[in-house]
Amino acid sequence: MTALKRPWPTCISAALLLLLLAGAAAAGDLPQEGDRFPALEFPAPADARAATVLGVPPGKPFAVQDVRAELVLVEVIGVYCAFCVEQLPSFNRLHARLVKAGLSGRIKMLALAAGGTPQETQLLGKEYAYPVLPDESYALHRVLGEPKTPFTLLVDRQGVIRFVHLGVLRDLDGLYALMKQLAGSP
Repeated sequence: MTALKRPWPTCISAALLLLLLAGAAAAGDLPQEGDRFPALEFPAPADARAATVLGVPPGKPFAVQDVRAELVLVEVIGVYCAFCVEQLPSFNRLHARLVKAGLSGRIKMLALAAGGTPQETQLLGKEYAYPVLPDESYALHRVLGEPKTPFTLLVDRQGVIRFVHLGVLRDLDGLYALMKQLAGSP
C-alpha cells in the first residue's frame, strides 16, 4: 500500500502566496509620486478655526487644490490606529517647526480619519496640532486605494503627488527638508 501524499502543505503554501500577491496588488493601487491627487471632496471642517487654518470657506466641502498653500501634507489615519498614535507627537513637532520657520502659510497639514465619525474626529482634534477631518463611510479612503494607516502624501498646488509614505514616518528632518524644497523655500 502506498502512502498518500498530504495536500495540506501545498494548499497552505498556495494560500500564503495568494495572500502575498493580493497584498502586493493592493499596494499597487495606492497613489504614487507623480500621480494626480484623486478628485476628492473633503468634508467641510467642523469648526471655523480649521477652515481658517486651511484657507477654505467654512461650512463647505473642499478639494485639496482649494487649500491656500503651495504644499499640503495629507495624513490618512485610523481613529484607533496604534501606529498613528505613535506618529502623532513627531507630526505635531513637524507642524510646530513649520510654524516657527514661518512656513505655515505656504505648507498646510491635515489628517483624514478613515472611518472616523465627527465626534471621534472632534476628540482627535484636541490631540492634533492641525485639522482632522472625518471619513466616516471610508469613501475617501477607498478612492485613495484603501491604504493601511498611517499613509502620508505631499500634494502640490497643481494637485500632483510629490511624496508618499506608508507606515510611520521616522525621518522627519528629511521630510521637513523636502517640504521646504517643494514649497520653494530656502
